Amino acid sequence: MTWYELDHSRLVLEYLRVSRSYPHCVLNRARDSTLYWTGESRIEVGRIKPDTMAFRVEYPEDFPATYPDAYVVRPELPLEEVGHEWHRWPRRGNICFVKPKNWQIGTTADEIISKLEDWYFNYIAVKNNLIAAMPEVGRATLPEELGGNG
Repeated sequence: MTWYELDHSRLVLEYLRVSRSYPHCVLNRARDSTLYWTGESRIEVGRIKPDTMAFRVEYPEDFPATYPDAYVVRPELPLEEVGHEWHRWPRRGNICFVKPKNWQIGTTADEIISKLEDWYFNYIAVKNNLIAAMPEVGRATLPEELGGNG
């Protein structure tokens, strides 16, 4: 039995929270019954308007005991940009949005999507030399002369 069959109320909560915050996102079910969200997000990084980020948030079998995997589907990210510096896991390239030991079972997919947006903001800021390195958590603050955090 899947996590969402065992805890239907959690599935409803996930669906309502994501649908309210990100109405463009779509909940999908893979052939193996894995559930995952797909969507796109457009952000501005100071005065920079990067490509739209397409993402995927995939629930593991033992959700919510284990955190979902979060991926940037587009733009394509260089394979060598993995590890702590980039907050990406080396094996599959998924985004590290929380330290595994800090995962909270009450966290919902809308919060993860928000963290993906923060990650993309920071990634674009680093790639464009607006900040020296990605922060440990949250969204970097840009000085006003670089366009602020619009």
